[in-house]
Amino acid sequence: MAIATTAGCLAQKKAPKEVRAQLTTRVTGSLDFIADSIEYRSDLTRLYGRLMGMPHTSNRIDMMMLMVDNQAADATDIDGVDFKRWFQWEDEGVIPVEIDFPAMKPQRAWVVKLSGPRGESSWVINEKGGAPK
Repeated sequence: MAIATTAGCLAQKKAPKEVRAQLTTRVTGSLDFIADSIEYRSDLTRLYGRLMGMPHTSNRIDMMMLMVDNQAADATDIDGVDFKRWFQWEDEGVIPVEIDFPAMKPQRAWVVKLSGPRGESSWVINEKGGAPK
């Protein structure tokens, strides 16, 4: 009984997080992306979005780096596709992804640079609503 109570207490103490969902994305290069939201947590920062492509075509992401405040951080994980492995768009031409980066303070603008066998791409992601607070 005490174990269940302790586990319940731990589950209630989640790390604080902040989610930003009003985003715009400007893409250059071969890999199209739409940013849905960014979740800032104490242990990581997660970018939620959708890779867009022509149905039944393939691509691969070999490297992904985030540029913020003149500093670079490599992506630590991606769900939806795997780094350095080919993936294919199905009939809808959309692949939902979650991309993890090291923990950081909330930002108004991101630049994500990535590369693969089809070339380099850049995603400029901005929060709607003006200058940084």
